[in-house]
Amino acid sequence: MLRHIVMKAVFVLLSLTHSEVMTADESALHAEPSYAKWGKMAMEETSKTYLNASIIDYKYVGRTKLSEEQAEESFVLWLRKDAREFGVRVSITIQTSTDQVLSLTMKELDSK
Repeated sequence: MLRHIVMKAVFVLLSLTHSEVMTADESALHAEPSYAKWGKMAMEETSKTYLNASIIDYKYVGRTKLSEEQAEESFVLWLRKDAREFGVRVSITIQTSTDQVLSLTMKELDSK
């Protein structure tokens, strides 16, 4: 939880120091990707499940259309706990018309 507070404080401070006004073209370059809210959810849920681990890397794998009504957003997060580093695949199944989360699964990846 302290990590989340520190991260928010850093973002607030950075936003205060960067007060330039962007044109519409520049803001489009800096717009959040469509998967941003799902990535945030993947990181939050992974942090809850792996309490004493740090998320050290994050990759958006992509969106898979499951049906006309459902899609799956997939992410791989790389975690460090003590001396161990490992990957976790997070899959979020959503109702596309309402953005409702239908399921969220996590699976540790085999380390080689």
